[in-house]
Amino acid sequence: MNSDVVASSAVGIIANPASGQDIRRLISAASGCSISEKTNIVRRLCLGMRVPGVEKVYLIPDHSGIAGSLLRNRDQGSAALGENWPEIVLLDMPVEEKAIDTLRAVDLMIKAGVRLIVVLGGDGTHRLVAGGCADIPMVALSTGTNNTFPYFQEATVAGIAAGLVATGAIAVSEATKRNKVLRVEIDEGCRDLALVDLCLTDDMWIGSRAVWQPERVREIFVPFARTDAIGWSAVAGYVRHIPRESSDGLHLVLCPPGQGILTLHAPIAPGLILPVGIAEVHTLQPFDVISLKKLTGMVSLDGEREFTLRQCSSVKIWLDLNGPLTVDVPHVLNLAAERGFLYFLSSESTKERLGQRPSANERS
Repeated sequence: MNSDVVASSAVGIIANPASGQDIRRLISAASGCSISEKTNIVRRLCLGMRVPGVEKVYLIPDHSGIAGSLLRNRDQGSAALGENWPEIVLLDMPVEEKAIDTLRAVDLMIKAGVRLIVVLGGDGTHRLVAGGCADIPMVALSTGTNNTFPYFQEATVAGIAAGLVATGAIAVSEATKRNKVLRVEIDEGCRDLALVDLCLTDDMWIGSRAVWQPERVREIFVPFARTDAIGWSAVAGYVRHIPRESSDGLHLVLCPPGQGILTLHAPIAPGLILPVGIAEVHTLQPFDVISLKKLTGMVSLDGEREFTLRQCSSVKIWLDLNGPLTVDVPHVLNLAAERGFLYFLSSESTKERLGQRPSANERS
């Protein structure tokens, strides 16, 4: 590796036990991700991260069995298979099996000095981490329902890429992309963000949290819009494709199907394709604040109901280009291959036979 590798490296892993378990398994054909599979994903991450030299991994001490199973896997793998694991540290924190667990864990991980956080979850879990991680990069892995923000990526490969960044072999500035987000302020006080979509609905209670009924949604705001997504980003994407790398977003005003300027059929959840009427389409420009007054209903963030709007509530919404950093796993591995960081070979002659010249750091 190179001489810039840090003397001590640590990574946090947020594995949400509840991701991929919501009501959309009952009203659609959404698949799930079991606790045993999440444990296996974390195991592969740890083994991958250890190869570039990650020394320590911080985990939430959950009640669902991920942490306990992982520790047993570590002991068995080390003894029977000679696996090389980083040190596993369980965070000293209460566990309530609620969103507050993720928020507490992110705070403790940052205080412990982690260089990045790997997140296993859907859009909602990633939103919680993004709200607290500041400029600590995320490796975003899909284990949720709609999974519009995170990526489907093999954990072993993602672990190697995470280790390359955490140890400093690949600089954060080269390894990451800056994401757009939607910011929201309610009644001049409460602030939050959305990574994928913000919806204003007619609902007056949170209930099952997941938003999947178009007739209840009045307006949709998205920082990007994908035609290959699931959920409200797909609705926007069917109207206009907005890349994640662009500097604009989209605002849709909905109406009953058959009315307005167009009607489309979009995948609101996996296997659930419903008609949606579009009354108005507006482009969101960066940092232009949209002020809405005298609202009732609810604000949903990334597909889940979060805030109840009382009578005469005011809401401000704007597109912010300075959202969280995410690690581009394929790009990191391509850079590592180009620079010879993936050749763990003992002799310079072998490297020369492969056409890979030793780096200046290695020659020194």
